[in-house]
Amino acid sequence: MRQISVNAKPLRGLHRRLRSIERWASSFEGNFYPRQDGYRYSNWKIPVHELLVEGDQARIEVQAFCVQQLLEAAAHISRAADRSEGYYRVACLLTWPWLFESEVTIFYDKDYYLGFLSDANALAPQRISDKLALHVPPNFIEHGRNVVHPENNITVQWWCIGEPA
Repeated sequence: MRQISVNAKPLRGLHRRLRSIERWASSFEGNFYPRQDGYRYSNWKIPVHELLVEGDQARIEVQAFCVQQLLEAAAHISRAADRSEGYYRVACLLTWPWLFESEVTIFYDKDYYLGFLSDANALAPQRISDKLALHVPPNFIEHGRNVVHPENNITVQWWCIGEPA
């Protein structure tokens, strides 16, 4: 379950929270999510407490684990896809270092997906998968770019790790 922090109390139950996101990722295994009329995408936000992946309490190992579970969910969806239904691409959209905004997305519209990939990988040769020691599914690509966050004018990295367009 997604939770926003209202105070800075230390998080309890770390192992329980990590098992929960692992179960969430495995729940996508074998499930196909067809396009619904009028929708260009479907998405699932990372189901964790905000302090688990952001702020002073967040640890790089836990952040890496949570991102890996997003990739696992995306890989499950990709393997179960029925490609005869039309355009269907799966990707993880990550905001670094603000991972609470991250999600798994299915794109049903090629032009919409290309907007997330951009023309080139602006952060190459840098890779978020190297920084976090992630195991990226073999058919996935990595694209990153710096973006000024609209709410507070801070530059963050937007990463799209997913199937080629």
